[in-house]
Amino acid sequence: MKIAACIALVLLVAFVTSGHIHLPGHGNWENKNFEKAVVTYVSSRLTNGQRVEFGEKFLSADYKENNEVRYAATVVYYVVSRTGAKEKHTARVICNEDKDRIIGWKELTNSSEN
Repeated sequence: MKIAACIALVLLVAFVTSGHIHLPGHGNWENKNFEKAVVTYVSSRLTNGQRVEFGEKFLSADYKENNEVRYAATVVYYVVSRTGAKEKHTARVICNEDKDRIIGWKELTNSSEN
């Protein structure tokens, strides 16, 4: 009985670490990864001391491309100037399965807010 339990535990650990089984809370980490990836991506393109605030995501879905899982979502984010003026942006983002690396980016709209 102990041997079967040990084998089951080893198999469970192997499946979890290979990405076939997701433990509770896994989706929360993916969401945080995605938000961080968006903020990092936009921040790397700013030059005048602005900062980025993540707004929301919608129209999101996983799909397969060339036998690799991708994640696509439309995001709203804000570029905040040093004076506090906000510019609202909307973009279509494609990233990897773990949602921590941006693969594609298409800016859709932007508008100023105060």
